[in-house]
Amino acid sequence: MAEQPQAPNATGRRILRGTNLAIYTVIAVAIIVLINWFSSQHVQRWDLTKNQKYSLSAQSLKLVKGLKDDVTIYVFDRDQSFRAEGDLLNLYPAASHRVAVRYVDPNRDPALAKNFGVTNYGTVVVAAGNRHFNAQSSTEEGVTNALIRVLKSQSTVYFIQGHGERSPESAEGDGLSEFSKALSNENDSVKSVALMEQKIEIPSDATLVVIAGPQHDYLQPEVDALQKYLAGGGRLLMMLDPGVDLPLLAKLAADYNFTPQNDLVIDQNPIAQVFGARPEMPLILKYGASPITQPLERTATLFPLTRSFEVNKAYKNGLTVDDLCDTTADSYGVPNWTPAMREIRPQPKTDLKGPLTVAVAADLSTGGEGKPNARLVALGTSRLPANSFISFQGNRDLIMNAVDWLTANESMISVRPKAPDAQHLNLTAQQMSTILFRLIAVPVVIIAAGIIVWWGRR
Repeated sequence: MAEQPQAPNATGRRILRGTNLAIYTVIAVAIIVLINWFSSQHVQRWDLTKNQKYSLSAQSLKLVKGLKDDVTIYVFDRDQSFRAEGDLLNLYPAASHRVAVRYVDPNRDPALAKNFGVTNYGTVVVAAGNRHFNAQSSTEEGVTNALIRVLKSQSTVYFIQGHGERSPESAEGDGLSEFSKALSNENDSVKSVALMEQKIEIPSDATLVVIAGPQHDYLQPEVDALQKYLAGGGRLLMMLDPGVDLPLLAKLAADYNFTPQNDLVIDQNPIAQVFGARPEMPLILKYGASPITQPLERTATLFPLTRSFEVNKAYKNGLTVDDLCDTTADSYGVPNWTPAMREIRPQPKTDLKGPLTVAVAADLSTGGEGKPNARLVALGTSRLPANSFISFQGNRDLIMNAVDWLTANESMISVRPKAPDAQHLNLTAQQMSTILFRLIAVPVVIIAAGIIVWWGRR
C-alpha cells in the first residue's frame, strides 16, 4: 500500500513543538546564567577552611583596597598549572580593580621572563610602575609580602646589642630570627649595633631602634644618645624583662610618663588554661584604643614572664600615653621578683592589684613645623616576639603593628595572613589495612548483591 502523505496540520504541530522546545531551552539557559551572575555579585562566599585558605586576610584587603596605582601579579608557570594557582590569586583583582593577574608561560614569552629574572616555574612576581618583587611563595603570605615590598619604602631597624639583649640572628627558641624575618618580609632592613664599640650615637639612617630584653642597664652616655635620638623625632621599641634592675632605662621611660614596675605579673585567668598558658604567662584579651591594638579585638596575645607599667597621671604638653594591653582583674604583680624565687604565693598586702598594664605606647610632639613626633612602645617582656612565642595567636600581629605605628606606616596595621598549615594523615599499618579492606570489600559486596538480584529476576 502506498504511504499516505502527512496532514499539513501534523507537520505544523511538529514545528511548533520544536520551536517551543528551543525557546524553553534558551529561557532555561538564560535563567541559569542570571542565577550564576547574581550569586557571584550578591551572595557571600563562605570559606570554612582552616586559616581561611580561600579568603584574603584583613591586611591583604586593606592593602589592595587602598591602592592608588595599578598592580600586576605575574604568574610564570606551565599552562596546566595556572588553574590551581588561580583559586587564591584571583581573589586580589576581585577585591580591587587596581589589581590584575596575568598568567605567563615562560617558554612562550621568554623575553618577559628574562626581564623579571624568572628562572623557575611557579614564580610569582608583583609589579607596580617600575618596581617589582618576586614573591617567596604563591601563598597569600608570600604574595602580600611582595606587594608590601613593592609599595613600601625601605626602613632600617637597628637592634642594640652589648647588654645581653636577644639576637635578631639567633634561630634558638629565645632568639628573634622569626621577628627579624617578619621585618624583612615587610621591606625593613635589619641591622645590629653595639653603641659602646663605636661613637656613642644612634646611626643616622635608623628608622627604628629596638631594645630587646637587656640583662644589664645601659650606661649614661648610651641613654643620652637615645634621648637625643628621640628628641629629634626618633622611634624606639623597648622590651624590658622582669627581674632585671634597669634604673637608667626606667628613667628614660619616665620622661614619657610611664614607669616600668619591678615586678612579675601573675594572672589566674582560667581562660588561659585552655591555651595551656601558666599563671606567669598572662593571656591578654583586653586592649586599648590605640591603632596598634584595634585589629586584635577578638584575638589573644601571650606575655610570658612580663613586668607591668604604671602610667603616670601628670600631664605633659604634647605627650599622649596609651595603654595597649591589660591583664584581668584576677592578676597581681609580685614586687621585687627575681629568677631565684622558686615559689610564688599571693601576698595581698604587698602585691600590685590587677588589672595591670603590660604594654604602652607614647607619642610626643617634638615641636617645630614639619618635625616628626617621637614615638615609643614598651612591652614588659622580650619573649613575646621570640621564636618560641611569636606564632601564638596575635603575637606576631601585635609586634608588627607596633613596628608599623612606630615607623609611621599605619596603613600596614592589620591582621596578617597566616601561613598555611601542612595537613598530615598519619596511619598505622593496621589502620591502612582496614581502610584498604573496606575500599575493596564494600564495592565487591554491593556488586555481588546486584548480580544476585538480577539473576533472581531473570
